[in-house]
Amino acid sequence: MKFGVCLPQYGREVSFEDLRAVAADAEALGFDSVWASDHVVTPEHMHNNIGPIFLDVFTVLSHVSALTSRVRLGTTVMVTPYRNPLVVAKIVATLDSLSGGRVVLGVGAGGAPDEFAALGVPENQRGARTDEYLAAMIELWTNDPSAYRGRFVNFDGVRFAPKPTQRPHPPIWVGGRSDAALRRAARFGEAWHPTSIPLEALRERMARLAGLSADADRVSPPATTIHQAVDFDADGIGTSERRLGRGSPSQVAEDVATYADMGIPVVVCNFRGKGTEKIRRAMETFARQVMPQF
Repeated sequence: MKFGVCLPQYGREVSFEDLRAVAADAEALGFDSVWASDHVVTPEHMHNNIGPIFLDVFTVLSHVSALTSRVRLGTTVMVTPYRNPLVVAKIVATLDSLSGGRVVLGVGAGGAPDEFAALGVPENQRGARTDEYLAAMIELWTNDPSAYRGRFVNFDGVRFAPKPTQRPHPPIWVGGRSDAALRRAARFGEAWHPTSIPLEALRERMARLAGLSADADRVSPPATTIHQAVDFDADGIGTSERRLGRGSPSQVAEDVATYADMGIPVVVCNFRGKGTEKIRRAMETFARQVMPQF
C-alpha cells in the first residue's frame, strides 16, 4: 500500500514554516504523497470550527513541489465547478511539468451553498459543470489543436502548451459518494476517492461502482483510494463505537489492514490534532508503527 498526508493549509493560524516542515517530514518518513484541499472562501461552519484561513490549493502544491523531489502532489479534492477549466488545465499542466510529473488531480463537484453563491456559480449546475469541465480539460491535455463544444464551455482550434508531463494526463481521482459521483469516476477516474466513509457504505459503494463501470464498458472499475482522518488521541478508543482511523497505532493498523483486504491501494491520512507538532508526531508514529506492516 501507499500512504499520503494532508498538508496543514488551514486553521486559525497557518505557519508557512510548519507547512514546509510537514512536507519535508512526509518525504523523509516515506509517505508517497502530500495533499491539499480546496476552498476559495471559507464556509460558515468551517470558519467557526477550524478557523478562517484556507490557503489556495494550487499555490500550496506549487510551493511544496519546489521543496520536495519525490512525493506526489495531490488535490483532495479540487472543487471543479469553481474555476474556468482552461485556466485549471493550464495550472495543472504547468505544475505537472515543473514537478517532473508528480500531480494527482482529485476532483469533486462541491457542496457548500454559500461558497457557490459567493463565486456566482449556480449550485444546481455543479454536477453538469464538473463533467463538462473535466472533458474539456482532457481535450486540452491530449489534443493539439483542441476543440470542445458543450453547454458551458466552447472552444475551437485552441493551441495549448505545455502538455502535462504525465501522458495522456495526470491521474484523475473522483471524490463524492453519490451515484453521479460514481458514474463520474467510471467515466473519468483512475480512482474513486471518498472521504472517511463507514465500512458498510464503502463496500456497497464499491459494488455499485463496479456495476456502473461495467455499464460504461470499462474492463475494470477505478481503484478506490481513501481520504481518512487519523487520530491517535481520539475519545472512545476502547469502546465499540470507535471510528475508523481513531485509536492506538495497533487499532489504526487494523483499520488499514481492512482497507488492504478490500483491495484499496492508497490511504491519504488527514492527521487530526491542534498544532503542527502534534501532527508531525502522529506522522512519525504512523510511519514507524503502521506503514511497515504494509
